[in-house]
Amino acid sequence: MNEIVSARRTGTTPQPADLSALLGHAARIVDISLELDASKFRMRTYAGFRKDMQFETEVIKDYDDGGLGQLVRGVHMRLHAGTHIDAPSHMTKGASDVHDLPITTFVGPAMVADVRHRGAKAEIAARDLEKSIGAQIAPGDRVLLRTDINENYDGSPEWMARAPYVGDEAIAWCAEHGVSMVGFDFYHAAEPPHLGCTTRKFLERGIITMPYLTNLRSISKPRVALIALPLKMKNVEASPVRAIVIET
Repeated sequence: MNEIVSARRTGTTPQPADLSALLGHAARIVDISLELDASKFRMRTYAGFRKDMQFETEVIKDYDDGGLGQLVRGVHMRLHAGTHIDAPSHMTKGASDVHDLPITTFVGPAMVADVRHRGAKAEIAARDLEKSIGAQIAPGDRVLLRTDINENYDGSPEWMARAPYVGDEAIAWCAEHGVSMVGFDFYHAAEPPHLGCTTRKFLERGIITMPYLTNLRSISKPRVALIALPLKMKNVEASPVRAIVIET
């Protein structure tokens, strides 16, 4: 990881410089990524999966195994584990993979749409987005849907049952307003079966999806800068991200 560091005193460990020093004004960073903990994180395995794969780590070299005396772990996980972005190829064969997407997709202005009033199995409607962010939304913005449900994420059927769903009119509203990405802090596949897949509808409209957000309650401003960079992998349909927002 690259960091801006400032060695303020000779003989001391350099400390990362505060972002405010670079920007020239006060800045606040809010982590909105879901923690990946092998003892707690679980994902549903749908029909059609060739195998189940949860998030697990494995020691492939321990300190006392010779070599340079280092510890090395491997990780077993789906690319869709935890906070991640979905590329269009997740739902459409031959569509763009993660490496085809401009890196600017994942860095830029975002707005938090407060839809906490929409409870279990309720539709998030276009009027909800219009009321929450309609006055300030701009083409290219990313939208973070806030329900606070993932504050108690456990991947269980009970967790899934607490989620609302994004209705077709709200999806169309996002497309009409030029939204480039939509993030969810609730189970993003809670739509009634007869309505079809929410993720597919967004991706087919060129809107990237970012599920498994959390901690949106800590964002104090309606408009922020989002950074959610995927790993630089070739030929994949999704990637984990460490999503943060910067308030200035």
